[in-house]
Amino acid sequence: MSEGFKFRDHIAELRRRLKVVATAFVVTIILVFLLPLDPSQLLNLNSVYYTTPVAVFLQGVVRTTLPSGWVLIPFHVAAPLEILLLASFVLSVAVDMPLITYETYRFIDPALRSEERRMVYPVIAATTGLFLVGLAFGYFILAKFVFIAMSPFYSAVGIAPPYLIEAFDFYTIIFLTVFFSAVAFTAPVFVYLLIRFRVVSASLFSRYRVWIWIGTYVVTALVTPDGGPILDVILFVPVIALLELGVFLGRRSVGGGEERAEPPRGVECPFCGHRMDPPRLFCEKCGKSIA
Repeated sequence: MSEGFKFRDHIAELRRRLKVVATAFVVTIILVFLLPLDPSQLLNLNSVYYTTPVAVFLQGVVRTTLPSGWVLIPFHVAAPLEILLLASFVLSVAVDMPLITYETYRFIDPALRSEERRMVYPVIAATTGLFLVGLAFGYFILAKFVFIAMSPFYSAVGIAPPYLIEAFDFYTIIFLTVFFSAVAFTAPVFVYLLIRFRVVSASLFSRYRVWIWIGTYVVTALVTPDGGPILDVILFVPVIALLELGVFLGRRSVGGGEERAEPPRGVECPFCGHRMDPPRLFCEKCGKSIA
């Protein structure tokens, strides 16, 4: 009965914290979408438009990432509204991320042991720092390079500038590139934690390093849309460097490379000592029943 009460308490606590996050998220969306940065614009009866935070954000994205020779065009009437809503969502996630992190930590804190609780702040700091570095890397380098890398191909097929791109596609490419760049930069933290808590061994990464590098390159190719192999390499190199750093720190954290030996798999026949993997009812060597 007490376990039932405890489970309901956890659900109630989760519901309460999700409600706080959802409320803050909705309020932030409304503010960035509707809040006038210059209230005096509301008094101008000759115009229904006023500057909002999301409008300034979108203008900054165009100035920073859209190279010369490219022109944004809407393909349908509702495209500007869709872009504003998409950008409002992205801005709200960024603004509310500290609150989301805090509520997540407060929810899992009671279940943490003292050793794990001591690691929370360094892990949160490292994850946040790498996430911000990944955002900056994706925004100032990868996002702009997507279009620079594609320009020669336009010229190769006889398309002369200005190159036209649908506005919603442009912002979607930018936001996805920046987001996945930030996520990729946080991967070493999770690699470190997997090794630190002995879920996997550091030797596993050493043994399969080539395959891990190949898999990482494939993933970076999937998360950098339309940038070509050069853009994939630009993201691949820092991610691999950080991944190797995570493996190195994880190996150091478990005692200078001395890791817990993996338990033997299968079962051993009590009569002849033959190990069977997978286990069987009869020993495949002596034929006796081990059930």
